[in-house]
Amino acid sequence: MTDSDIQYIRRKVLEWGRSNFKEFPWRHLSNQWHSLVVEIMLQRTKADQVEPVFLEFVERYPAPEDYLADTDSRVFEHLGLPQRREWLKALAEEIITNDIPTNRDDLLKLPGVGDYIASAFRSLHMNIHDRIIDSNVVRFYGRFFGFETHGETRRKRWFIELAERITPERVHRDYNYALLDFSMNICTPAPLCPDCPLRRKCKFLRQSRG
Repeated sequence: MTDSDIQYIRRKVLEWGRSNFKEFPWRHLSNQWHSLVVEIMLQRTKADQVEPVFLEFVERYPAPEDYLADTDSRVFEHLGLPQRREWLKALAEEIITNDIPTNRDDLLKLPGVGDYIASAFRSLHMNIHDRIIDSNVVRFYGRFFGFETHGETRRKRWFIELAERITPERVHRDYNYALLDFSMNICTPAPLCPDCPLRRKCKFLRQSRG
């Protein structure tokens, strides 16, 4: 991977993102409680499914204490992963008397918060430089650079370092939103290569053409 490759990916992904930004309600939040909650909601769940549930949640539970006061909340019923209800109860109890931390290690100590949620909260909601890594991002980087990926790739130190190196310092939030949208809508399991702005340098496309 060269500096030229990095600049190419950043430029092309950011350009694509500016024209294809998804206007979800959680992309303009100031409430940190809601910011953390929505990332838990989005775990292994499509954004379109999350949106109506999130809007209901925001209306009913403006603060952690409001959620704890509702002993029969069924807001997660239609999202699957029922354990999220217990995570969120434990999370609300943890932060009701404390500020939500922004340090990665402290975030990872919170109930229901893993590496992706910590990164997303920091970069997308707190505007703190951090990489974003999910299965779609792993697939995209693997295809572009031409390396094989598997279920544990996202946890490998070399891959984390790769993602950190590519993520720009100043416009990381814009880049990460664009990266999430691009890898979900263009570099899909059945990729839309003719629509891909990075096809000129993509090793996957070159190999598929023989």
